[in-house]
Amino acid sequence: MSTPPRFGFSISPGDPRGVASEAAIAEHLGYHRIGIWDSPALFREPWIVLAAAAQMTSSIALGTWVTNPSTRHPVVTASAAATLDDLAPGRVYIGIGSGDTGVSHLGMKAASLQHLEDYMIALRHLLQDGSAMYRSESIRLAWARRHLPILLAAHGPRSLRLAGRVADGVIVGLGVTPDAIQGSLALIEEGARESGRSLSDLHIWFTCFWFVDPRPGVAKQAGAWAAASFASHFARTGTAGKFVPPEYEAPLIELGKRYDKLTHGSVPDEQKAQYAEIAQKLGVLDYFQQRFTFSGTPDEVQQQVNAAMQAGASRFDGAIDADLPEHHERIEAWSRWIIKQGSSSWGRMMR
Repeated sequence: MSTPPRFGFSISPGDPRGVASEAAIAEHLGYHRIGIWDSPALFREPWIVLAAAAQMTSSIALGTWVTNPSTRHPVVTASAAATLDDLAPGRVYIGIGSGDTGVSHLGMKAASLQHLEDYMIALRHLLQDGSAMYRSESIRLAWARRHLPILLAAHGPRSLRLAGRVADGVIVGLGVTPDAIQGSLALIEEGARESGRSLSDLHIWFTCFWFVDPRPGVAKQAGAWAAASFASHFARTGTAGKFVPPEYEAPLIELGKRYDKLTHGSVPDEQKAQYAEIAQKLGVLDYFQQRFTFSGTPDEVQQQVNAAMQAGASRFDGAIDADLPEHHERIEAWSRWIIKQGSSSWGRMMR
C-alpha cells in the first residue's frame, strides 16, 4: 500500500446553489471529487449545476457521474466539459455510462459497448485534435484543445475490459468486497494490456453506498435497502462473469427487478423498507449489504475500507441518495468518522 485512499461522492443535480454550497463544504471536508448524475427526466441539468459548483470551489474534481452516448451528441458533451474546464481548469472529468434512468425515462435503450467505445474515442479526438469521425460522419469542435479524463462506468466483464483498453479511468459498480475488487481489477488489467497500459495508468473508482453511525446497528439499518439500486443493473444484464456465488444469482436478479427507477436518487422511506424486507425474505440481505455498501459503526466501516484497500482499491465513491439537509449530514459523518479518523490507520497500512 503506497498511497492513502481517496474519497468522492456522486449526487443528483438538485438546486444549483445548494449543490454548489455542498461542493464547497465537501472540498473543506477532504473529498477529492464530486459527481453529478445525468437523468433529465428526474433531475436538473448536470452541466449547469457543475458550473455553479465550479464557481464556489478551488480544488475538488468535478464531472458527470455519469452521462451517456444516447442523449448527448459527443460534440455537445465535449463542448460542455471544455466550457466547465474554463471555469475549473484541471479539475474536470467526463464520466460516461451506457445509460440507465437517463435513457429509459426517455423511451430509449442503453448504449451498446461498441457505441460507448466509438463515443469515447470521438470525445478524445474532439478535445485533443478539434475533429473526429463518429458514426461515419466528420464532426468538429475547433476551439476546445485540452485533455480531460474520460471515465467509464462498468458493471460487467466486457465493460471493465473496454474501460481498461480505452478509458482514462473506471467507475466499478460490481461491489466493494475483496473478491469483487480483485476480480474487477484483473479484468481491467486485461483490457489495459491490450493498449500497452497498466492499472497504474488509470483512475479506478469503486462505487457503493456509505452509511456510518457510532450507534451500533443504526447505519446497517439505514443502508439495508441500498443494494436494490445496484441489483437493478444485474437484473438488466444478468450475473455472468460478475463474481456472484450461484446461490445468490436468482435472488440478486429478483431484487433488481423490484427496484423502481422512477424514484431513483430519491427513494421514499416506505420504499426503502420494502427493499430491505424483500432482501430479507430472499435470504440475502447480509450478503448484499456487504457487497454493495460500506455500513456500520466507524470501526466496522474502517475495517471494511481497509479490507477493500488490501484487495487493491484506493479510490472510493459514495452514492448519496438523500436530499438536503440529510445529504450534508451524510457527507459530514463520513468525513468525520472515516476520512479524518481513519487517517492514522491508512498511515499504518502504507508503512
